[in-house]
Amino acid sequence: MTSQPKHSRPSPTERTRRLLSEAARELLRTGAPLTVQSAAELAGVSRATAYRYLPNNDAVLMHATMPLVEDAGQRLQPPEPDTPDDDTSPTGLPEQASTLVRRMGVWAFDHEHELRTLLRLSLAPERANRVPRRGQTNRDVWISELLEGLPAHVSQAARERLAVALVPLFGADAVVWSTDIAHVDQETALDVMAWIAATLVQATIDEA
Repeated sequence: MTSQPKHSRPSPTERTRRLLSEAARELLRTGAPLTVQSAAELAGVSRATAYRYLPNNDAVLMHATMPLVEDAGQRLQPPEPDTPDDDTSPTGLPEQASTLVRRMGVWAFDHEHELRTLLRLSLAPERANRVPRRGQTNRDVWISELLEGLPAHVSQAARERLAVALVPLFGADAVVWSTDIAHVDQETALDVMAWIAATLVQATIDEA
């Protein structure tokens, strides 16, 4: 008779840590205060217990934002080229840039409230060194990987300029300028951002 595999139950410590992490994420999603007390109340544990896992309010922020960054890194994959040669061809790379920016844009709008909260916190003087804006969506990684597909004749200066030009097309920055400043709906914003990305990449290749 074949024995059934046993699934170990999470320990009380693991369960409490999970409850507090989920509470921190929910606080961020809803815009509630990111404090140890708020996390403890939402998780249904005492403040004394919460402080064993979250020693201060910055720890609450860390637990709330880590899954957001991981989500962007795990769920969004660089677009696959149609053929092996497309990743370095002048016609293939602009389309990849367009597809990548659109995917990141969809993710950003899906997490709009969280990203706006992080943006607000990053601009607060007391948190200026604790909530870095550049690490919220891993955009540096995506841009770097995209630029690797540029033809060899593109200069380093042109690559660096393109990298800077692509930054506003990712994360909270893309959501803010397209909806708050340009006053366009989500679909229009995604179309415009995808077009900008393709145009910038193509112009860089043509200029070189």
